[in-house]
Amino acid sequence: MLRVPSFIYPQPSRVLALLLSPNIQWATNTWTTLSEAVLGYALAVLLGIAVAVMIHMSRVMKSVLEPLVLAAQVMPKVAFVPILFLWLGLNFLPRVLTVFLVCFFPVVIDTTTGLGMADRDMLDLVRSFSSSRLVQLRKVSFPSALPSIFSGLKISMTLALLGAIVAEFISSNQGLGYLIYSSQTQLNTTLALASASILVLLGFLLYGAIVLVERIVVPWRVDRG
Repeated sequence: MLRVPSFIYPQPSRVLALLLSPNIQWATNTWTTLSEAVLGYALAVLLGIAVAVMIHMSRVMKSVLEPLVLAAQVMPKVAFVPILFLWLGLNFLPRVLTVFLVCFFPVVIDTTTGLGMADRDMLDLVRSFSSSRLVQLRKVSFPSALPSIFSGLKISMTLALLGAIVAEFISSNQGLGYLIYSSQTQLNTTLALASASILVLLGFLLYGAIVLVERIVVPWRVDRG
């Protein structure tokens, strides 16, 4: 029978035992990664939607902001992360900004696309009442863009944990990414798999939270399947 070394493929029981072990501060490390991901994601959502609205509302802002958004996307983020640490120090903020950079582009693009797909007849109806651009946005464009916005939110949420882990690989002394990086130097595959399993669970929970909010805010999209 083929015997695979435990440092290559540990038994699932060993991974489970490590997850239950008090020797690893799982709660602290999980909270560190989760807080980085959630804060960076929230910042990307707030600024991303705001930038998309400005692009939609003003041609001048569109000409100014679109190249900056594109530059933020095509920039090799993994190469840029160490520069953030050099500029801002080896602390929490650069890790949050790494998540922000990873999540920002899908939010802007999907929101901009959704705002531009508003029903023209509805817009004409609202304009017939001499409504301002802001009223048109609030009454027609933004509600009709919600399905597209949530598509961007879900895509970004799947990237948030990735951004946090990449930042922790580069510089951190806590977090699930730090544990995975440490396990490489120790040839501790059990620790790496245990940390990765928590990341998978966090990913499902965070994605499920966005889906739940979507079901509440955009029930007509869910009803149509």
